[in-house]
Amino acid sequence: MHLDSVYRLAEGVQVRNEVFGLLFYDYRGPRLYFVPSKNLITDAFFEGRQRVADLLDILCAEMPWPRKWIQDQVEQVLEKLERKGLIHGQSVC
Repeated sequence: MHLDSVYRLAEGVQVRNEVFGLLFYDYRGPRLYFVPSKNLITDAFFEGRQRVADLLDILCAEMPWPRKWIQDQVEQVLEKLERKGLIHGQSVC
């Protein structure tokens, strides 16, 4: 995960916010993926307009947790989603 990256959904994938976090639906499977991310990442993040660094800045201002912990959690979620082919990242630098 690069801090200057943005993420978009892969073709055929939809996401929506749920109480537990995010629900991804992959039409190519079809498959459902439950991501217990709580309120760390919302579905709007995957529109590819917000850099990871910007997301971390917002989360650190809103949450009482250390930046390192927040960054580790976000990184884990994004890496898992990318490995499953649900999202793809692109550096904006």
